[in-house]
Amino acid sequence: MVMEREKHLMRLNVMETGKQLLKRGEGKVERQYRMGCGECGVMVAYRSEESMEGAKFVYIPSDALTAAAADTKPQDAPVPPCIQELDSGLVQVAIEVEDRAQRSAVLRINADDVRIAVTGSSHRGNEASAELVEFLAKTLGLRLVQLRLQRGWSHKSKMLMVEDLTARQVYEKLLAAAQQ
Repeated sequence: MVMEREKHLMRLNVMETGKQLLKRGEGKVERQYRMGCGECGVMVAYRSEESMEGAKFVYIPSDALTAAAADTKPQDAPVPPCIQELDSGLVQVAIEVEDRAQRSAVLRINADDVRIAVTGSSHRGNEASAELVEFLAKTLGLRLVQLRLQRGWSHKSKMLMVEDLTARQVYEKLLAAAQQ
């Protein structure tokens, strides 16, 4: 679909996602300045001019957008790959620790990891790790013995092993904490 900016009023909740050069017939090149969803970054439109003000048209690929609001809640989204149920029945959670924060909090959840802020310093090792486990036990409604914290791929990354909850339950509890 092609939207002519002079004829149609548009309110776009998008972010710039980059520039692509596409080869077209007869050696021509098309420039696409792509715009993606403000929350997930998936491309939903593009223009051929660098600035939005200078663009006469906005191109929207078919099925990229809908006029109706989706009737879904964040809790209905699939569990991200950073939260996995293992064959042993444990749930493994990839965590990225942001230390020296004002308070402990779940900052965000994405496909790669769950970012959690703690007040302690990760360079002091056990202090931040103990605070992280206590915060997660409270957030997940579990006892400390039901959680095991393992080393990750850097000093700020950790792997959390959770007993007695499913991956979906862990995700929903972390998501609820992130939305506070």
